[in-house]
Amino acid sequence: DAKEGGLKDNTYTNLMVAWCMKKAFQLLEIMNPESRKIVKEKIGISEHELEAWKHIAANLNIVISSDGILAQYDGYFDLKELDWDLYKKKYGNISRMDRIFKAEGKSPDDYKVAKQADTLMAFYNLGKQEVDDLIQSLGYKMPADYFGKNLDYYFARTSHGSTLSRVVHASLSNISGGRELSWKLFSEALSSDFQDIQGGTTAEGIHSGVMAGTIWLALTSYAGLDLTQERVRCSPNLPDHWRKISFNITFKGVDYHCEVSKKKVEIKVSSTQK
Repeated sequence: DAKEGGLKDNTYTNLMVAWCMKKAFQLLEIMNPESRKIVKEKIGISEHELEAWKHIAANLNIVISSDGILAQYDGYFDLKELDWDLYKKKYGNISRMDRIFKAEGKSPDDYKVAKQADTLMAFYNLGKQEVDDLIQSLGYKMPADYFGKNLDYYFARTSHGSTLSRVVHASLSNISGGRELSWKLFSEALSSDFQDIQGGTTAEGIHSGVMAGTIWLALTSYAGLDLTQERVRCSPNLPDHWRKISFNITFKGVDYHCEVSKKKVEIKVSSTQK
């Protein structure tokens, strides 16, 4: 019943804004004075505006329930719950709830239903530790188990109308210890075009995004590849029936060959680019 369109205090948006502004100041700190001056003049930003950024980054609002659930946006908890079992029984494949609602003369805007991962995308993009730090910097204290609670909460309210949604949930499930669910979602994402799991969309064009997503998931979630530090690192969490995974990557101009098994991790420099 809003008088104008738009959402207020979307958790994912606000967390990403806080992160972007935090990174902006980190970049400024490592620049020499001349470089800072050139950048600020080039983009036309003043010290006054930078001070405003600091204020914004420290005061963004996130709506959080008493048990630690991050609201997708302000007002989300006031929406209706969907009888998922009823709709699954009635339609079978309910991945495109938006189309089902439209056929019934309803709007998905009235329900706690998501086509794909939204709030959880912050954890997928930044990692749990970074999100923990951001939330703490905004002045919120979360329960120790809030990540698992949010994963379960939103998984139960997501229809996975996008193939990429399965990649995100598979990655986060692997982090939280839900290895069986992670493998199930990864397998579905991997075969999404072969099986046309969305019931006709493959004929409109292959899902190249999910193809890349499954490769990245295998490398980062299962092989545990971490490129966020100065050096290449691997903390493997291989599926039970995998013996090993081998792959090549280029990081900061250096070519690496990596081989990860349950017993050891080998990372070798194969060449250095000029």
